[in-house]
Amino acid sequence: MHASNVSRLLLITSFLGLLIGCAGQASVAPTSAPAIVPTSAPVAAPTVAPTVGAATEPTVAPTVAVATEPTVAPTVAVATEPTSAPAVSSVGGVALVRGSIIKRPYVVMIDNHPNAYPQSGLDKATVVFEALAEFGLTRFMAVYAPGISPDVTRIGPVRSTRLYFAQWALPLGAVYVHAGGSPQGLALVESSQLIMNVDALFRANGNYFSRDDRRVAPHNLYTSTSNLDQAAASGNAQPIRSDVGFLFKAEAPVAQRPVAQILTYFFLYSEDAAGWVYDPASNSYSRLRRGKPAIDAESGAQLRAKNVVVMEVKEAPITGDEKGRIEQQVVGSGKARVFVDGIEREITWHKDTPESPLLFLDGSNQEIQFNIGQIWIVALPTLDNLKVS
Repeated sequence: MHASNVSRLLLITSFLGLLIGCAGQASVAPTSAPAIVPTSAPVAAPTVAPTVGAATEPTVAPTVAVATEPTVAPTVAVATEPTSAPAVSSVGGVALVRGSIIKRPYVVMIDNHPNAYPQSGLDKATVVFEALAEFGLTRFMAVYAPGISPDVTRIGPVRSTRLYFAQWALPLGAVYVHAGGSPQGLALVESSQLIMNVDALFRANGNYFSRDDRRVAPHNLYTSTSNLDQAAASGNAQPIRSDVGFLFKAEAPVAQRPVAQILTYFFLYSEDAAGWVYDPASNSYSRLRRGKPAIDAESGAQLRAKNVVVMEVKEAPITGDEKGRIEQQVVGSGKARVFVDGIEREITWHKDTPESPLLFLDGSNQEIQFNIGQIWIVALPTLDNLKVS
């Protein structure tokens, strides 16, 4: 971390203030590794939302320069897709298979404030990014593939963008869905020709969103794939690039899968941990939130992914930002771990420019192949915050 000790104390004070304001909803979890949680017994969703609000994002963004790119690109050998692999896993969702995209993906920013839990629609995404926003709170960026993913009647709560999330979204050629954002993030999404910008704070986009009166604003804004179909139809919904997606393989045989694996991680505070428990029978990972099953609000089922990637991304506070926003260096390269078939592997991530796809490469500089199903990508400030047992 590049922040000074004084800045760290201020961040901790702000984070504790946020948790106190959650009216007891977000209880502190033990820092020890959680026990394996059965995927068949989801926890019921809370019925009362705490009354903590959050400042809305500015709707007008200044022009901001984009960070310079690395001058040396890795050599990537891109394998062809296996023709026998299905597009859908019986456990773990739909895969974003490279070459299969028939429309622009829908990329939605989703709230992870305690008042936003449990979220809706993360279980139907092909890819989920999980990264810091402010004060140790994280945010999700969920990717849906219209025409491939199932229809999702409720997605959200929808929240604001940041520059680094927008840089991940650019190479997807996405219909990019958010509610305002940081000045840097808005400058990029409002000027880029690679994405369709669908900002919920623009009056013209109001028909694509709705508020849930059972939750407090701003943690109550939702959309759906049918609404986003309408948004996409207002512009050019056709895909604009052919390199969207990842490579996939056949799953490891049951005999080659380990009996169990647990991975836990935190972003800034160990008391606010997340993680995954591997199940060899389904060859999938069940998500934990503060040591308990993380569920989808609509189905009540525990979230499960076929693949988990944990990447190390440098972050630092933005100097002079009155809302305590951070910047993250998602352009370049860094260390990562990939969890597939119950096995942990050391890899690297590469993204040469804001417009370049995010690649995951093995020690031979070859692109990683995943199991058919959802990929969950975690961006930690340091891999030291990851524990595997």
